[in-house]
Amino acid sequence: MAIKAEEALKSAISDGNASRFIRGYFDYEKAILYYEGVGKTKESTKLLQRLEKIFEIVITKGNPDAPYYDKLGPFFILYARHFSARILEMLNIDLRAATANRVAALDFAIGVEWIEQVLNIMIDLLIEDYIDHCLRYLKFTKDKKEQLIEELSIQIGETHTKSSFWQRKQSAEKAAAEIYSSFLRLLGLMIEKYNKGEGFLKEGLKVLRMLKVSAEADLEYLDQRMMALEAKIRSNVREEINDSTISHVPSKIVPHTIIDDPQIPVLQDLLKSFVKKKGMDLDVRIAQIPILGANPAGSPHLAILGQTGVGKTTLTKQILKENVRAQDCAAIVFDHHFEYADIADSIVQIGGTRRDETSVYFDVEQIGDTFRSAQKFIQNQQEVFSRAGADPSELAEKIKKYESDTRPTINKFIIDTIEGLIDKEESSVLPIKSGEIVVFWIVMDDAQIATTIVSTFIKYILQMAIHERLPHKTIMVTEEAQRLANDEWVRNVTSEGRKFGLFLIAISQVAEFDPWIVSNSELSVFKLRKIDPQGPISDIFTPEAKLMIPNLDVGEYLTYYRDKRSWVLSYNPESLTPIHAKNMIAKKISRLQDILY
Repeated sequence: MAIKAEEALKSAISDGNASRFIRGYFDYEKAILYYEGVGKTKESTKLLQRLEKIFEIVITKGNPDAPYYDKLGPFFILYARHFSARILEMLNIDLRAATANRVAALDFAIGVEWIEQVLNIMIDLLIEDYIDHCLRYLKFTKDKKEQLIEELSIQIGETHTKSSFWQRKQSAEKAAAEIYSSFLRLLGLMIEKYNKGEGFLKEGLKVLRMLKVSAEADLEYLDQRMMALEAKIRSNVREEINDSTISHVPSKIVPHTIIDDPQIPVLQDLLKSFVKKKGMDLDVRIAQIPILGANPAGSPHLAILGQTGVGKTTLTKQILKENVRAQDCAAIVFDHHFEYADIADSIVQIGGTRRDETSVYFDVEQIGDTFRSAQKFIQNQQEVFSRAGADPSELAEKIKKYESDTRPTINKFIIDTIEGLIDKEESSVLPIKSGEIVVFWIVMDDAQIATTIVSTFIKYILQMAIHERLPHKTIMVTEEAQRLANDEWVRNVTSEGRKFGLFLIAISQVAEFDPWIVSNSELSVFKLRKIDPQGPISDIFTPEAKLMIPNLDVGEYLTYYRDKRSWVLSYNPESLTPIHAKNMIAKKISRLQDILY
């Protein structure tokens, strides 16, 4: 699709074919958003760079004085700017660059196109808190009233003469005045609601629908941009959390596109029908996120269990974003696979080759050197024993003894190194602030060494909480939590952390990874191949839960509420990209309809 789209763009520029230029861009956009939606950011970035080069040629070599639709004339310059801004906004890459492109596009825009550019500029400016600039654009729009109505009248006369809608109008001038009035009302509404910290989406979309009908233009994309602004407005309003019946109060997801999505109730009803068809007594909840520690009497921690690729990390990202939004808490993530970089405010890398995304980097090469020296020593001993003619079982026993004797020494050295690093540069190593997500990426050759480093950090974080040196509420995430099974510091956080505002999310592929942690946490259980019938938590699984867990779809999970001793089927369609989220919902609805009907 991308190859064909690129060919269409180039031929459209060469021939001066405006409609082909627009179609080519939309196909290119679909390809970029597809890669972005499935997490292939390298591919999407490569396509984006190629697209930017095409637009750069149009902009730099374009002729503003040529006829409007001529080869590289004003139309092509305008839409090269417009499309450059649009893709930056959709991917949320650089809103300042997007706004700059739209400002430049205004020089070539008339009528409906001018309205489209100004609306997007206003949304970008409000998202970035440039309220003063927005007021200037509002005044600019008022001053441009006569010129804008005239341009709209001409466009209506040229393009809508055969439309039955316009035949019902008394005149093109009256229709143009209605378009202008709707546009001005929408701009004023956005600024007024933003200043008051109030959501405006329902009223705003109503005005936008009037504008779309009046203009008969393709302004659907503005729905997404207005949802992004609504999320920004709501994110500045802290929620009052108060529910004594459950431990983790559910909160509606607010990020990019799920707000007031009409597909959500449809999906929820289908899932309820699916559960009923299966003969199960389970409640269903869609697009809700737990707010940790909201009930002082309930379990403050959360264990997320499930096999690989079922949605555990995606859910955790959503939980962190929503808890930061609702409670202004801090979040600390111990990330083994660099999966949380896209939501991190800062990344602290320990060991390995420095990544470009890393905010703070510590080489600590001596830890790796010590581990390699120990490995070499053990290999040397193996060769010595082999030459001495030791039998295989005796050799294995001796090597095991050397490893067990060497491991405590290495662990002590690791702990001393990390503690020395923290003591020397605590503010850099532990940059924990309210409203921010800090990711610790530990890059070591040996999993046990990485686990020892994580455990040492957890000890320090707990001590910081005890001495009131952490934000009022801090969430800590341990991926691959089974590695930390029986760790004394993790267990201390589980038993004592709530007193000091420290909450744990433990993520594991093994349901029984640590009975202590699991029994002191709420549970979100994704698909698991099996549950040990003799395991310490098997008694909490109802027959419905046991039947459902091996058959859960990606993104589906069962939530266990200890206070109510009940299981709820949950599904989270939201992802980090708007297009992917909507596609996921649509596909889920389609699959359920096929199953049910």
